[in-house]
Amino acid sequence: MKIDLSVIIPVYEAKKTIQSAIESINIQKNLRDNFIIEIILIVDDGRKYEALIPNLNNRIKLKLLKTRGIRTGPGNARNIGIKEAKGKYIGFLDADDEWSEEFVYKMHSLVKKQGVAFAPSRVYENGKLMHVFTGEENGYLKLSDIGNIPCSFHPFIVNKNVKNFKKIKSQDVYNIAYILAKNNKKIKMISDDFYKINIQKKSVTQENGFSHKINIAYKQYQQICKKEGVPKVGRQFAIRRINNIKFNIWKINNHGGYYEYLSKKLKGM
Repeated sequence: MKIDLSVIIPVYEAKKTIQSAIESINIQKNLRDNFIIEIILIVDDGRKYEALIPNLNNRIKLKLLKTRGIRTGPGNARNIGIKEAKGKYIGFLDADDEWSEEFVYKMHSLVKKQGVAFAPSRVYENGKLMHVFTGEENGYLKLSDIGNIPCSFHPFIVNKNVKNFKKIKSQDVYNIAYILAKNNKKIKMISDDFYKINIQKKSVTQENGFSHKINIAYKQYQQICKKEGVPKVGRQFAIRRINNIKFNIWKINNHGGYYEYLSKKLKGM
């Protein structure tokens, strides 16, 4: 069976959100009848999710895999999914996020032309839109955006071109930066539709000590970039570290998480 798209979803403590994430794939519009989507769930918390999977339409097939351990990390889970993926293209979705209704149609149309496709990211908290991230040059994503925009962008990419993920924090950000550096140009994004980031109480960005942990990860990526000979990528993580310091100064006299800080900052605080 020809699989057009493999969707890789790492799953950790996602019993309240996984159904919505999968349903956002299930209800995609404007796809031809023979367009086949393979959803690969990689469970990283040892729990059972079978009962939470909604009824899927005929174009969707599902694989349920488990990591060898508990909380081995999204990078490890994604790598397991990549190894199993049979689709011509691979897309990535987090278990607490969603896709807009024509996301697949537009992303697939664009990845066929470019080999990689990105979408704007919209950040929601408690159902309220906090901010929309589209890149400094609206409609395009380029390497310099990775330093200044703290959220991640989740691409569609040709299967054979997918790079394995590191097993430390922000591995998705590193892979995106690597893709942009390799292409050495700005990459067009889809318009109107979007990747929906849902901020949860248990989201990684809400954890105590997140800022310190992410700073350590960014420093590690700077070292990795030096070894791998991609200094342009390393510079983006240096910029991220500077922005992280500014956030720590802000939160001394303010309440809220990183996205709230950024939302207010970009509105001209």
